[in-house]
Amino acid sequence: MSPFSSGLPGLLQDAGLVLGLVMSLMIGSYLIRDNFLARLGQYVLIGAGLGYLAVLVWRNVLWPRLFAPLIADPVAWQSATGTELFTLWLPLLLGVLMWGGGLELLRLPPDRFKGRILLRLLAAVPAAILGGVILGVAVSGAVQGTLWPLLEAALQTSPAETAAASGGTAGTVQATWLVRLLTLVITGGVLIHLQYGPIAGEKESSSPPPRASSPVEADAGAGARPNLYRMLIGTSLRVWEGIGRRALWLAAGIIFARLVASRFSLALARLDYFLYEIPRTDLWQLLWATLRGGGS
Repeated sequence: MSPFSSGLPGLLQDAGLVLGLVMSLMIGSYLIRDNFLARLGQYVLIGAGLGYLAVLVWRNVLWPRLFAPLIADPVAWQSATGTELFTLWLPLLLGVLMWGGGLELLRLPPDRFKGRILLRLLAAVPAAILGGVILGVAVSGAVQGTLWPLLEAALQTSPAETAAASGGTAGTVQATWLVRLLTLVITGGVLIHLQYGPIAGEKESSSPPPRASSPVEADAGAGARPNLYRMLIGTSLRVWEGIGRRALWLAAGIIFARLVASRFSLALARLDYFLYEIPRTDLWQLLWATLRGGGS
């Protein structure tokens, strides 16, 4: 069944299928060179996607949860409780501020109009709240759903005790425990690399220390030098960060290769679908009959 199958007449469904083929060819022409048709197809695709997303948000979120309750009782804010104010009127105010700030950014930069500068500053408040909520949910989800289960699985009991408790062989449990430990080490190394980058101690160690002008300063400088414990910690962190950096490179290469392979598979599947479905449509048969009749 065609993905355009709906309550529309068959001719409109066929027109949508042919239009999808034309848009795919327009965007695919970018592989040859950058041209007007490729840019037009991209603009139409992005515009249609954003419009569809806006309609979904309006029908499923904004209208039933925000505007419909406010329109049903417009003066409810006079006797509204704290919960109603935070769930209805505050989101409306923040949304209006964000929309106003977005429209203001499309205009020329503010010169001497303090009201326009104030609007941009106020629009930063809902944007900051939205970004903070998204980052908070993402970080807490990553910690609770990924890091903590990895740490808990890696710090389980010994392989022999785990094998006795689960009834499996010792070799299988050892392999599972080793995989968990490697996963924890690689994850920690990637986090260290993303947080601190290459360990900064390398640059400091490459520069020679300043010369002491007196024996007292020499003794003080010797006491301030890093001891064996600090050198061991720094070396361990550098090694751990290097493991994480190389693991990140490997993961990025694998993801890129899988992305390219999936895009080629999707393009071939799309082309096969068009070649199979379009000749069966009534619109295509009508056009083909018209062309054959005109040619004869």
